[in-house]
Amino acid sequence: MSRNFREIPESSCTLEPSESRDIREESEMDVAGYTPVLLVSADDAVKSPLRSHFKENKFGLVEESDYVRIRHQLESVKPHLVLLDNQLPGTDSLEVCEQIRSVSNVPIVVIGNQGDAEDVVHALNCGCDDYIARPFNLYEVVARVKAKLRRAPLYLAKDVAVSNAATEPEKDTGIRIDPKKKLVHVNGRNVQLTAKEYELLFVMINRPGEVFSSSELYELVWRRDSNGDSRTVLVCIYKLRQKLEQDPANPRYIISERGRGYHFRSERACGKL
Repeated sequence: MSRNFREIPESSCTLEPSESRDIREESEMDVAGYTPVLLVSADDAVKSPLRSHFKENKFGLVEESDYVRIRHQLESVKPHLVLLDNQLPGTDSLEVCEQIRSVSNVPIVVIGNQGDAEDVVHALNCGCDDYIARPFNLYEVVARVKAKLRRAPLYLAKDVAVSNAATEPEKDTGIRIDPKKKLVHVNGRNVQLTAKEYELLFVMINRPGEVFSSSELYELVWRRDSNGDSRTVLVCIYKLRQKLEQDPANPRYIISERGRGYHFRSERACGKL
């Protein structure tokens, strides 16, 4: 990834500033009471049909054609999902996808051309969660969006936790997380976790007491179907216990439920920095 949001030149926008502002203001007003979805596209053939169909399905569609403003929209609108057109003028849309993923866990669905498997694989490798090829069926798009929101309910919570993290530490007991710095402390001791270990812990710690199956944890953390791969989660759980638990053989925090999965014990053992 060669550029970030600030370095992309604004001169490549396709709409006049006043037109772009009017569209944004109108779409942002429509979000109230609806599930916010950010549509990044400059193509009226994409935006027009989605606009009315999404409103019928209780989605507030915020339209953005200026990719320079995407970071602002992520912070102000806090969309539950991003629809990204892969034909944005003046930029590489998949590079934009990487940039979004670098600052947010929000699900990303790319709207692309009818191409070969390499196009889809490339988009998925850049951080998107799904790929819809043109010409698309409106009902299929809505169904896919709903499916992504059902399967990734914690993405938004993780982003909110990052932006709302408290600055004052709590008493040094149990497990505490600093979402901004991705730091974990156990009884005042800093614990080094890998990226996936941290994400898995974050998923479970934000819904204490809820039992997650191995496949659910795999899909939430690795963002793809598990295809029956339970060993990856098992190994990650094992390593987490080795790092977090005083007695890994008799865990206090990450508890196994035979035949069901794992849960984070719901007691006041966790705080946030």
